[in-house]
Order: sequence, then structure tokens, then C-alpha cells
Amino acid sequence: MDVAPKQLARIHRNISVFVIFVILFTSIVLVNNRTERDITILSLSLTGLFRIHSSLKPIKGIFMFFNSNTTKPFTELRNKSSTHLDFLRSHKVRLLPTSPLFIVGVPQTFEVAEGLSSTLYVYGALWNVQNVRLTSIKVQGYNFKHLLCVFYSHEGKKSEGTYVKAIVQELHTYKSPYTSASIKCPIRQQGYNKRVSLFVGLVESKQSQPKKVFYVENRNTNNIGKNYVSSRGIPEREASSVEFTVCVPAMFNLSNAAQLVEHVEMIRLLGARRLVLYNASISTNVDSVLRMYAREWEEGRETLQVVVLPWALPLENGTRINIPYWAQQLAIDDCMCRYKRLSKFMVFNDLDEFLIPLKHANWSALVAERRRLKPQSIGWLFRSSVMNKDTPSPAPGFEEDSRRYGSSVLGLTMRDSHIYPPDHRPKLIVDPTTIEEMGVHLIWEGGGSTDNLPVDVGLLFHYRAPLSECRARVKETRVVTKYGKRLKGRLKQVWSKLPGVKLGTLPFKGYNSSKCKLEIP
Repeated sequence: MDVAPKQLARIHRNISVFVIFVILFTSIVLVNNRTERDITILSLSLTGLFRIHSSLKPIKGIFMFFNSNTTKPFTELRNKSSTHLDFLRSHKVRLLPTSPLFIVGVPQTFEVAEGLSSTLYVYGALWNVQNVRLTSIKVQGYNFKHLLCVFYSHEGKKSEGTYVKAIVQELHTYKSPYTSASIKCPIRQQGYNKRVSLFVGLVESKQSQPKKVFYVENRNTNNIGKNYVSSRGIPEREASSVEFTVCVPAMFNLSNAAQLVEHVEMIRLLGARRLVLYNASISTNVDSVLRMYAREWEEGRETLQVVVLPWALPLENGTRINIPYWAQQLAIDDCMCRYKRLSKFMVFNDLDEFLIPLKHANWSALVAERRRLKPQSIGWLFRSSVMNKDTPSPAPGFEEDSRRYGSSVLGLTMRDSHIYPPDHRPKLIVDPTTIEEMGVHLIWEGGGSTDNLPVDVGLLFHYRAPLSECRARVKETRVVTKYGKRLKGRLKQVWSKLPGVKLGTLPFKGYNSSKCKLEIP
């Protein structure tokens, strides 16, 4: 008996479904052992099958989850407007290494500056008033003898390039093959319109043209308003200038959603109105938190903007390049350049750190008074202390809340008695106006002085595992006394919007009380 054409089509479709599921399963299981080339080939193969069977929408949806920008808008590279060149390519997702939780894919974010005598990766080209700053990663110690920047006023080969000498500065000296670097392209002051440079490239000879050019971002942040356009797809409301912007370097395999929520809510109480994060890799619960804050911001219910920029470091032969601390110095340099004209003050710290004013209500009041005392200051330095996370020590009245919300501020009240000196582990609030280079722990280059705050005026509270197990400890309740009730209210409100999202907190390791003496005044 002959098989009807419809039945043949159904059999054909079912076989295709089975094949697709087998390929999907294999790709998910083995993806962490694949190179980007393998994943691209797999993606193209699956895409071809979906084009043949366009009716398989549910399965196509599953596949597109893996083959799309899963953290949009947080990992938006650059939008695809008509003003961009072809090389400002569409997004490519790289699934990240294994983790206890599924890690959200982050697109590759560093472009190779092709045609140079040594490898150079460029993250962004940022307008910096007197120059265009290329935040980059280079081979450590390599000296570009005649590196030139080439400015172009508009898209197209007929655009006449303007050549200027590049200034290359390595940003750290760790023992590693690669280093973070700042490449400055000075803007000519005479006979050149500073506001027309849309693109910049790099060459080593005036007889050469760059094989790749980069879109200059932040060109019009002086004109704050509706015409603001971000090439990284950041929402238009970002154009507003704020008093305090907080910059946090790379989030790598971050799965502690409770820590992220607490950080956002604590810096809100301290005076922040923008938080800038660099996403190397995050878990799905952290992604849910970020999406919630983005949704609240977009719908006008949020007053603190959380901006997340992609931070997938370059790959060589399928392996991430070796650069210490996920290039945190470069992230700081990028954040400074990207937001200095949209911020009255900027704060640089990690997610487990809080710069606490001990005699003032918030950062604004502290800086205002210290500026009256020391008018030449452009930085306010907080010395570091450690709040030990090896054992819970919840504040009275917050025992249940510290567990419910995974809160370090509510649940940890034992501090090392030792406070680090100003040249060891401090963090700063800065006035970015005259700062040219910002380091992790100090101002490298700026037009003013740093005010080392007395420890009874301001202190950095670092909630982390002990740096020294047997260091004397003291009871420390000033933070929770000052901010505890308001923080509890904020945590309750935020987590009510995150049903089913896991805290992601890690268990305490325990404190060996028989080995170390505990000092409680």
C-alpha cells in the first residue's frame, strides 16, 4: 500500500525533529569542550535545518535561546544603525566554561586591531575631550615604535583620514603575557573640527590605511538630552548626569544574587544613582536580578540605573588569554572615560566592599564637608578593614532577615581590629573632572590631591573570608545600626519582585575559636 504524501511529510518531519534533538543534546553536553569555530559550525547546521522546517517553532525557540544575545540589554555590544561600519559586527555568543549553575553566554567584546606588528585587542574607542581613548589589551613590554591613530569624519573609503601620533601607556606590570593598555589619540586643536571624528583606526605608517576602524563612542555626552545615542545599546535615559556613579570591575562566574542585590541597595542608601558592571560571566539567578532592575528602570519605577557591559576577554586557540584579575584595571579605565562627563563623582569598589561615611548621612554630605576642609582634593580615600565571613554574627533583631536575604551587612558584625594603611587595599571616591588615569587603589594622574580620610570619618568595609585567621577581632555594629532598618526594607521590596530566584549564597566555612583569640570590647 502506497504511503500518502502527507504521511511521508509527517515521517520526514519527525525524523528531522529527532535529529535536531540529538544535535542539541550533544552540543549542550559537549559545548564546554568546543572551540568557537565548532559552535559556529553547529549553529549554522542547526539554522539550516530550521530553515527547511520553519514550522518547528518550539524547537527553534529553544535553539535561539543559545544562539542569541541571552543577556540583552546587558551584553549589547553595539547597535546596528546605518551609521556603523560593516565590521561593527552582529553579536556572536560564546558559551562559557562549566559552572555549578548554567552560565549566561556573553558575546565576544574585544576586536583585534589588524595589520599591526604585534597583537592588540581593542575594547572601545571613547571620546575624552582632548583625545580619543582606546581601551586595549596588548602584549606586555612590546614597544610600538611608530603607532599612529587615523581619524575619519564619516563612513566610506572616500573619507580622508587625519593621522596623529598615538600615546601608548601600559596600565599594570603584573608578570603575564598581556597587559591592559590605554592608547590615546590626541585631538588636533588647530585646523581640525574635533566634533566630526566618527571613527578611528591604528597603523604604523602614514602610507598605510587601517584594516579596521572603531566607532568613537561618547562623542555627544556634553549635549545631554533626547539626542543621546549609545553605540552599545544602552537605554536613552542613561544620558542624564548623576551625582554618584559606582564602577565595579569584571563579574566572573558570579552566582551570588544576594550579594548583588545587597550591593545595589546599599549604594542606593549611600547616594549612588548609577552602577556600572562588567559581565565576564554570570549565572541565571544573577541574570534574573539584572533583568528585574533593567525592567524597573525602563518602566520608570527605578531611580538607580544598573548598566551591564559585556567583558568577554579575547580567546587564542579557544582559550582565554592570560591577564591578571580579568583585566580589572582596564575596566576601571573604561568606566572612568565612559562616564566621567555624566558623573559629578565616581566610586570604584568591588561587590563585597562598601565605602561607609561614619559621621555623615551619605557620600554627598561627607564629600561636601571634606571639600570645605581641603578644597584641592579630587579624591577621598577610605582605608580598608575586613568583616569576616567565616562565621555568622547577625546583629540583634536581624537574625532571621540576614538568613532570608543572604545579607552580609545584617549578618556579619565581627571585624578585624587591624585597619590597613592608606597604601594597602584602599578604595576611593573621586571627582573625575581632572583625572586622566585612575588606578584600582589610587589616582595615577590627576589635577589635585587625595584626602586620606580619618578612620572615624570614613572606612572601607570589606565583607570577605579572613585574610588572616588569627587576627584579633572586634565587635562592629556601626554599619548595621546606621543602615540596617532601611536596608532590610529595601531587600524585602526587591526580593518580592524575584519569586523563585535563588540567593546563590555560599555556606560559611566556620571559625576555629580554639585556635584564635576573639577580642570583644
